[in-house]
Amino acid sequence: MNNPELTGKLANPKLTLFAFNLCNNLAKGDKQPVDKADHLWQKCAALGHLLQTNPQLDSLPEKLNNRNSQNTQQSDYLELYESNGNRFVSFTTVSQPDQLPLTGGIYPLQLHDTYALDFTLLSPNLTLEINQLSNLNFQGCLLPCEIQASLGQTLVLFAKPVDFAGNHQDLAVACVDALFQDSELKQPKAYLIGEGKLLGSPIFEFDNSQEDPRLKCHILVWLDTDEKTLEIEELSNYYRPLINLLCCRSKILYVYYQAYLCNEEARKLYSQLEEKVEEFSHLKSDRKERLEQLEGWLTKLPQIGLTYARYLRDIELHQITIETNAKNYSYWLKKLGDCSVKEIDNLDFIQQFVKGSCKIFQQQIKLNMSYLIAGKELFQQMIETIQGILEVDAQKQQVESEKNENDRDRNLQITIAVVGVGIGVAGIVCSSYPLIEKPWALPSFQHPLPPHPFISAIIVSCLGGGIFGGLALLAARKLFKPSSNQTSLPGSENQSTSIDV
Repeated sequence: MNNPELTGKLANPKLTLFAFNLCNNLAKGDKQPVDKADHLWQKCAALGHLLQTNPQLDSLPEKLNNRNSQNTQQSDYLELYESNGNRFVSFTTVSQPDQLPLTGGIYPLQLHDTYALDFTLLSPNLTLEINQLSNLNFQGCLLPCEIQASLGQTLVLFAKPVDFAGNHQDLAVACVDALFQDSELKQPKAYLIGEGKLLGSPIFEFDNSQEDPRLKCHILVWLDTDEKTLEIEELSNYYRPLINLLCCRSKILYVYYQAYLCNEEARKLYSQLEEKVEEFSHLKSDRKERLEQLEGWLTKLPQIGLTYARYLRDIELHQITIETNAKNYSYWLKKLGDCSVKEIDNLDFIQQFVKGSCKIFQQQIKLNMSYLIAGKELFQQMIETIQGILEVDAQKQQVESEKNENDRDRNLQITIAVVGVGIGVAGIVCSSYPLIEKPWALPSFQHPLPPHPFISAIIVSCLGGGIFGGLALLAARKLFKPSSNQTSLPGSENQSTSIDV
């Protein structure tokens, strides 16, 4: 890309920074500003210090913020600065030995939900060597990594070649190299990606292929080679379509990057789910440990699933935003074409973005969504399966608990019945106690005698107690026998429940 031997001069070079920053938060309502919504205005003040502008730009953020707070109207193109009928903030830079004197202007706008900054530096009535273009980008102050506009930016260099008969593409490449010769280490080089004609003169598009909008360097080098170009350019009819078109482009790239980030985070959550599915086939055999494990999952999985669903929702919104801005891009491209020089201009390279890149973005998002939607269903199935297992285990535990309680009650009742019989027999023994006082005589073969009355009473009592106690035991077991439906799960008469774990 470097052309160290290429030399040339440029008359009246003008470098314009178009930077775009989101100002309203969609999730909180159109009137709710995002954090650091005035970021671009603060950057203007910082640039004023670096370039030593006169007047200084320290008060600009406060003026713009006050005007924004008083503004209640919603507009697709709202000028944010006005002072004595002037819509621009004009300034000059203090001349220093190692710098060229520059003039500049700031034109702040609000394009619907976006703040747009036009920060222009130029060397009026001067002809510069190509290698002097770095004065317009002093210390790389206009680099994306320095401006850090949330939606991105575009740099437009407009200059008239002087006594140059070479290839205009080589000249454009040399201009980009010169603009960034003091800042090559700050970010990757920008390479030529397209070319065409605008207002009769050649225009070249450069990009550094960074996905993060805050690092993406998009540059247009517009060489004034036609006698009609400057005249049409000064009328500024092309300006509104161009800045809106660049804003739509920045939004599309920003939103696609956000969709990419959401997809990456959703895939991480999906990986966690896959790990749980793998663990699910190796659940612990002990019921108590298994219940604790599943209850822990049931606490975490819905939270993960909700975050996963939010990422899906955000990706869907990003897809809709890309489609909307692609339509707006095409609209403003047509408006720009209406300002062009017929049969001379060629805006195919601009149209290629919406016909090529945007379609690729939308197809990639749809592909990602098809994969992630399957993951959402798996989350739901996993949660429902765990809930089913926990419900079955809870029913089993309840049935076993009821059975044990019934067994305890039955055993207690049997014990009470048997003990009651025993107590009755003991009463009989006690009532036979007076028979002990009668004389005792042992039986013999010569004098067979009946047993002693006490012995007879005891024998009869034991036999009676045993017989009646046995009858009481049989009656109690018969009376307190559990019914068959107390030992099975509810509904087990008609169907069985089985879950593989």
